Amino acid sequence: MKVNLSLKGSLILAFITITLVLVVGYSMLSARYFMGGMDTIVADNLVRAASLPLNNEELYRNTALQGYSITQHWEDQPAFIRDTIAKPPPVDNVLHKTRIETQTGRPDKLIFYLGTAIPEGKRYVSFYLSPEQVSDMVRDNARSSLMTLLMIGLATALAVGLVAWWLLRKASYPISRLGSWARHLNESTLNEPVPDFGFRDLNDFAELVRSGLISVQQGLEREQTFLRHSSHELRTPISVIRSNIELLHKLKSRQPETRQDPRETAVLERIDRASQTMKYLTETLLWLSRDDNENLPQTEVRLDRLVQNLVTELKYLLDGKTVRLSVQTEPCTCTLPETAARIVLSNLLRNAFQHTWEGEVSISQQGHQVKISNRQTQQTESESSGDLGFGLGLQLTKKLTDRLGWQYDNSIRPDGGDAVVLLDSRLSHLSC
Repeated sequence: MKVNLSLKGSLILAFITITLVLVVGYSMLSARYFMGGMDTIVADNLVRAASLPLNNEELYRNTALQGYSITQHWEDQPAFIRDTIAKPPPVDNVLHKTRIETQTGRPDKLIFYLGTAIPEGKRYVSFYLSPEQVSDMVRDNARSSLMTLLMIGLATALAVGLVAWWLLRKASYPISRLGSWARHLNESTLNEPVPDFGFRDLNDFAELVRSGLISVQQGLEREQTFLRHSSHELRTPISVIRSNIELLHKLKSRQPETRQDPRETAVLERIDRASQTMKYLTETLLWLSRDDNENLPQTEVRLDRLVQNLVTELKYLLDGKTVRLSVQTEPCTCTLPETAARIVLSNLLRNAFQHTWEGEVSISQQGHQVKISNRQTQQTESESSGDLGFGLGLQLTKKLTDRLGWQYDNSIRPDGGDAVVLLDSRLSHLSC
């Protein structure tokens, strides 16, 4: 499981890790040097003792050298040393240490030994310490050294901790200010100058965020302006086309059947369908460009009648197709923006009618929910390429339902699709 730490938490963890590594590392290094220094002193005493003649009485009179065993042969060393160490040291002038423990596991003796070569010949020197031989001064010095090492480690950890706390305080406050400033950016505050966050990098980043949001806002404004203007400008020519199509229908109805050309009728119907599609798309785009969608007038609408009326208006899209249409509704009175509901439902119905050439279209309305399903028994070339059930109408429907807070789901299948919309923002359950 991945854990996402905050920047502050990551810095704290990094400083704690660095502090522990430094304190433990330097403590171990200090202890190593301390023990190395003690071993050097013992080794120097062993070599100095080995340089004395074997029969020199100074060895026995010098209290500093008492307890040293100096022999020419390893077999002449004391028995307890030979019993503990079977073989002599293989390399000269290298200090070796061996601990002898009692049966209870407590240290009994610590043996130091080495071999060295002097002009008189080979010498083996050994020396041992037991707890009884260690003076109170040595114990006090060792305890004092340990306490000093511990105090230095704690002081170092405290110093690093204070530095880390100061750095975090100095860095986290401007970062928090930057986050708060970015969260409260809106259209009215984008044009205000960027505040000073104390660090050049943070100021550059804030300026970059502000510039990016300004660019996005300008792009959205251009898109909305174009959408609003183009939708308004298209309404007039579309109205002219629709009026002239109705006029042509009336003129053709007055002509004798012998003078009517079926090809002209087919062309006129295609123009009629295309203009109808343009009309609905223009209404949708015009509604999307509105900024006051939350204040849309709410009216009581008979949803079952609205569905039936839309099916009747768009049924021309099924002319000439082998499609079986099934419509099931139940009486339901809803309080909702009628224009928006008409746009959403007409987009879904038109999409199902346009993309079904041979098969079945099923429309069911229960309460506030409307389900539209289309099944294709024989796919066309465009539908087999994966275009079945998609189109601009569905994209606009998605945007419309998102803005209205209506629940919407569209499932695409190889042979058709199922679209379900719940025309009530207070409800949040779709039954498919």
